[in-house]
Amino acid sequence: MINPEIEFIEVTLENVVEKITNWYDETKYNYVTVNATDLGDNLVIDWIFSKYYDKNKLVVFRVENVDDTKTIPSLAKVIPSVWLAEWELSDLFGLNVENAAKGVFI
Repeated sequence: MINPEIEFIEVTLENVVEKITNWYDETKYNYVTVNATDLGDNLVIDWIFSKYYDKNKLVVFRVENVDDTKTIPSLAKVIPSVWLAEWELSDLFGLNVENAAKGVFI
């Protein structure tokens, strides 16, 4: 994947689950991962999806300026496989991810 086409969709912690639920079509998009970037005084959280049959097209739902004490909502009710990346965020960043166990990976 060289120079992928990336569509960023700005969301909030309060509406990310609703926005992804309304957008997501499992026949068109593959959930890739949820990622956090530590900017020192805040975080950026990205939920990343790729389009089937066109791996150079990514859709990223992004929340910026996240305080690390906030609860990160889980998408497990929409996409059951997200638990793995969510729990990893909980361990690696010490984040409070909804319904995530701590100490699984570390």
